[in-house]
Amino acid sequence: MSIILAYDGRSAAQRALDFAINYAEMSGLPLYIYSSIVSRDVIEREDEFAEVKNYVGEAEAKAREAGIEVHSVIEPGPAAENVLAAASRFGCDIIVVGRSDKTIIDRAVLGSVSQHIVNHAKCNVVIVH
Repeated sequence: MSIILAYDGRSAAQRALDFAINYAEMSGLPLYIYSSIVSRDVIEREDEFAEVKNYVGEAEAKAREAGIEVHSVIEPGPAAENVLAAASRFGCDIIVVGRSDKTIIDRAVLGSVSQHIVNHAKCNVVIVH
């Protein structure tokens, strides 16, 4: 049993991080902080990895300060599909994701990670506003 947080460092993800930390403290479950690298170009991917590693590291440190067991995972590929696969791989009982500030048009054109996760998850999903 564990918790996985889909994390991209943005303000919605920061709120989701706070929720996930509180939930992990109350439940005693370990927390996985998950982020994806989506760049396809090798040079862009290296730059993105450095950025992601930085904000995931900060999130992990915040969780450790709260005294919970925390693991960070950074993988290449589409975020929503990767989060679902990782949740299954780590035996997660809950997926925590922040609600993005995308407009309706953005969601229609670009899609929504949280919506995809809600539609395809095999465990509980919490969307933090």
